[in-house]
Amino acid sequence: MLAGTPPGRLPTQLGHHDFRAANVLCAGTEVVAVLDFEEARFDHRVVELTRSAVLLGTRFRDWGPVPAEVHAEFRRGYESVRPLTPDEAGWWDVLLLWHALAMVPPGDDPTGWGPAALAGLSAEV
Repeated sequence: MLAGTPPGRLPTQLGHHDFRAANVLCAGTEVVAVLDFEEARFDHRVVELTRSAVLLGTRFRDWGPVPAEVHAEFRRGYESVRPLTPDEAGWWDVLLLWHALAMVPPGDDPTGWGPAALAGLSAEV
């Protein structure tokens, strides 16, 4: 997968780096606040996006992966406002897998991060 990534420069910006359900407050269908900026830093925009796609469904307990369809819908929603550059799009699947693998706990995996990451890997291979 890495061999197929583009060599171009990726845009950077200030990112939250912990954008997930537990840090987003909603009223109905509207986002009214984003909390917890202690991990904010400058990084590649696509790194923030893929991490957010992986962590979308996580809260404070029993963190589990969201389906690939949720990742795709998150990306479509983002790109309806700001399309990814061709280089960012070329890194999307690699970074999505990277963040999914980072969530696999040592030992028991009661919420299924390992199988979800393997499903993402086998979809790409």
